[in-house]
Amino acid sequence: MLCGRPLIAWTIIEAQRAARLDQVAVTTEDDEIAEIAMQYGVGLVRRPACMAADLASIYHCILNACAVAGPAYDVVTLLHPTSPLRLAEDIDAVTALCADQTVTPAAVSVEAGKDAPNGAVYSGRIAWLRNGGCFDDPSLLRYEMPEERSIDINTFDDFERAEAEMAKRILPVDAAFA
Repeated sequence: MLCGRPLIAWTIIEAQRAARLDQVAVTTEDDEIAEIAMQYGVGLVRRPACMAADLASIYHCILNACAVAGPAYDVVTLLHPTSPLRLAEDIDAVTALCADQTVTPAAVSVEAGKDAPNGAVYSGRIAWLRNGGCFDDPSLLRYEMPEERSIDINTFDDFERAEAEMAKRILPVDAAFA
């Protein structure tokens, strides 16, 4: 729980607020995460067990979710739940960068002043991903996010920093999780 909500809930809420996302879905093999996704009213894609292993590629999970969603979509946006401080405006900005296929097939968010993706928002053309596209490609467009929204939770110290930043925001806590 981060400031009264399940960690993934912060990502779901901002994804639902993003104007440029047509559909929001969670891909998981975990029953608890699936229940949270259903409580927040988003789509659910059950991952095969082979995609839940530590060495499983996130790209296989993305392409599996795209296959389940069907051919109606050209672009997919990946939002890791370990980056709960990103806002809908960050999601919209990254997806807007890759909207014009003549410029780039994908875009990523980075912390201001840094070049490596910060783990918050990845958006790319599905065909590009199917052809081996990689979000670590240095030629992709970058969207700079402020440091306080770029926290990616990998350690307990990261969690404490994220909790302190989230506590500064004034957001109501869902009664279901209070």
